[in-house]
Amino acid sequence: MIAYIPARGGSKRIPRKNIKPLNGKPVIAHVIENLKSLEFIESVYVSTEDFEIQSFAKKLGIETKELREAYLSDDNASFMDLIRNDVPRFAEKSSDLLFVLPTAALVQKFHYKEAFDIYKRHSPQVLMSSVAYPISPLWAMQQDSNGFWKPLHPEMIKKRSQDLPNTCTDAGLFYMMKWKEIQHYETLMVDRLLVYNVPSEIAADVDTPSDWQRLELLYKNTFGSK
Repeated sequence: MIAYIPARGGSKRIPRKNIKPLNGKPVIAHVIENLKSLEFIESVYVSTEDFEIQSFAKKLGIETKELREAYLSDDNASFMDLIRNDVPRFAEKSSDLLFVLPTAALVQKFHYKEAFDIYKRHSPQVLMSSVAYPISPLWAMQQDSNGFWKPLHPEMIKKRSQDLPNTCTDAGLFYMMKWKEIQHYETLMVDRLLVYNVPSEIAADVDTPSDWQRLELLYKNTFGSK
């Protein structure tokens, strides 16, 4: 299995997000250091269209190959675009891929190892890091055109919480996958999908400034600070 980190330089809501300092060093450095310590990872790669990120990754001994194509680095590029059109140049000799977001700094070595044990044992097409909903989304409501609120799943409203199925959502941290097998899917919601639930304390999907503030707070609570 190889590790692949897509780290574009053009984040708009948090400028230079992927190399923004977290506890004194770029956030992506925390991720790279963890991945380099995993025994089951053969190589770690960073894919970027940005010269500064490329240079930084190389200083850490990480292979980047040539810069990523611009059309795979804008706001419209999806995970599946990268898996189809960028991953092959890094993973041509490996069918198993660990796809890691560059802001997944709270994921620790043992999380990856536990997830990999599940992946090896059950051989899903995708194993997704996930976080459980604190309240079941099956009890969710939505606002209609008249401004009134109605249940999204009316048939579930009368059920007791203990009778509802377990639910979770993408944690936005990492994904283990058989990347060659999922090329024809439109999303990572494949036929053979398993999840590895992480605690909410590390599920920091960083898209907005408030997300970054939460990441800093969670990092301090988990690891302390300099």
